[in-house]
Amino acid sequence: MQRIFVAQSRIDVWESQQQVFLQGDFIRMVAYPELAMYISPAVYFERVDGSTSDPYDIVGAVKSAEELANMGADHFDTSVVLGDNAYTVSPGFVVIPVEDTGAVAEMDSFRWGKLVSALEVGQVG
Repeated sequence: MQRIFVAQSRIDVWESQQQVFLQGDFIRMVAYPELAMYISPAVYFERVDGSTSDPYDIVGAVKSAEELANMGADHFDTSVVLGDNAYTVSPGFVVIPVEDTGAVAEMDSFRWGKLVSALEVGQVG
């Protein structure tokens, strides 16, 4: 299953520019209305706070809200506490392209690359 992390701050900008619209747990880009994307809350681990070591080896990783709960982590805004360690995170969503039927979209490398490029650069309008 193909998925990508999109920061909440990026979605906020896109919404303010009317480049995307939300429908419950789905987001659609104005430029690609035929493609719905299921969104699930997640965080991107940016760094360990107050330490040079990363005992959980999760800096640079994306974890869903469910994964954080299973790890016993506490998440609030831009922080996650896991055990005795605090991490700075970027809140956002894991985005999974889906068909109108709700099934995960089968995407060839060209279509996937185009979507990823649009999401990374913000060229959705």
